[in-house]
Amino acid sequence: MKNITNLFIMFCVCGFIHVQFSQLRAAEAEQSGTVRSSVRGGDCVKCHESIVLTLQRMGKAHRQLCLDCHQGHPPADMEIVPSCSRCHREGPHFALPGCLKCHTDPHQPLEISFTRDITAPCLACHKQQSEQLLANPSIHSKLACSACHTFHGQIQPCQNCHLPHSDTMGRESCHGCHKAHMPLVVAYGENIVSEDCGSCHKDVYEIMAATWSKHRKVPCVQCHAGRHAMIPRCQDCHGEPHPLEIWAKFKECADCHGVAHELWATKASKNKFAEKN
Repeated sequence: MKNITNLFIMFCVCGFIHVQFSQLRAAEAEQSGTVRSSVRGGDCVKCHESIVLTLQRMGKAHRQLCLDCHQGHPPADMEIVPSCSRCHREGPHFALPGCLKCHTDPHQPLEISFTRDITAPCLACHKQQSEQLLANPSIHSKLACSACHTFHGQIQPCQNCHLPHSDTMGRESCHGCHKAHMPLVVAYGENIVSEDCGSCHKDVYEIMAATWSKHRKVPCVQCHAGRHAMIPRCQDCHGEPHPLEIWAKFKECADCHGVAHELWATKASKNKFAEKN
């Protein structure tokens, strides 16, 4: 029993001496500049190199000094992860709970992978897409955003869900007419080739390709400009080539000339012209 008591006393004395010696050495080191009581901005990389490098490459708006968020170095058993709301306050997106469910690593905040159906958090930031989906109901507006965008910024090929109109069409061809968040509103620019139109309008395209008239060389988008199913007036290109007497007999250009894709194509139009003359 006496040996145990002596051993305990020895441990206490040694511990006290060790603490006193450590404090003395720490004070001497701080005075000499080799050790400081607080960290500086450049100190973090000495231990947290991979985190600092990630922040520099992927930090986006979070690419700040470490101390701007962490405000010092605590004891090892303490967390110093700051509250997101300290900086992110205004707007409906920042009122959503559970920031770390999507933004799992604040050092690369836009590297987001979605493992569940998510829509509301996405639309809180992406206003234009939200407005398009609400104003243009379609099968797309019934899907969760994460059904198509499995990670942040991803744009999937349309062919993952939709068969292309032809074998030659890629994703960019789809986007030339269909916008993903309003797919039923078909709009296009003047760079769309007639072959793309023919992928859907096969009968009309084949008739145009076989006709002998000058219309055969006119791109579809030159007449049907800008908006799907727009039918132009013949006068928009041809003016008023006939006197008023002709219009007294024939109410439509097609009464004589047939349909625009196949001028003079049918006997009916020719016979009708002959009968009225």
